[in-house]
Amino acid sequence: MITLKTVLRMNATSCIIFAIIFLLMSTEVASFLGQNKAAPELLLLVLGLILLTNGLHILWVSWQLKPNKYLVLYFAVGDFIWVVASIILVSQGMWITTTLGIFISLLVAMMVGTFGVLQIMKNKI
Repeated sequence: MITLKTVLRMNATSCIIFAIIFLLMSTEVASFLGQNKAAPELLLLVLGLILLTNGLHILWVSWQLKPNKYLVLYFAVGDFIWVVASIILVSQGMWITTTLGIFISLLVAMMVGTFGVLQIMKNKI
């Protein structure tokens, strides 16, 4: 059975991995997602820093004896914002325009949305 702490750690790992990718390969990520309408590299760098901070915060909360219920809800809301932003960017053809970029972005959004749902389900509010 999956626990809240496990979901938080999976979410944190995802954030940290994508943060590292965005920080170390912003040019490549921009090209992968949108060939002719690529996202500004600075935006990906900033997003990488935000994801790294968020991932470390989630990881820290996951190691608490009883994770704060409101922080868990905060992380879930952040996950849902990621999902909505991904759908908007894809549907508007903004920065995510390559076929593989669209597919991967929506796949990641589904994963992140699943983390959000599981965090709410496992959170004892």
